[in-house]
Amino acid sequence: MSQFYVICFDVADKKILRHVAIQMENFGQRVQYSVFECHLDNNELEDLKIRLDTIIDKKEDHVRYYGLCNKDKPKILLDGEGSITKDDDYYMN
Repeated sequence: MSQFYVICFDVADKKILRHVAIQMENFGQRVQYSVFECHLDNNELEDLKIRLDTIIDKKEDHVRYYGLCNKDKPKILLDGEGSITKDDDYYMN
């Protein structure tokens, strides 16, 4: 079962930043320049962390993973255009 994550990163080098963004796009949806919303199970989260760990410079770069419960999602406030991403695995018509 997947969990909703907000993942933020601060990467100093533009080339590394591009590689991080490419990996992030494989796992979630970009909602701001360095912020992604992802629906990940434990294996996907570990896979993402391993991939990013091999790319970033741990002395200069930072990645934060915020796991949110379903009860927290309605508390997310938005100003401006956009919406909270949905988990495609559980989409129902």
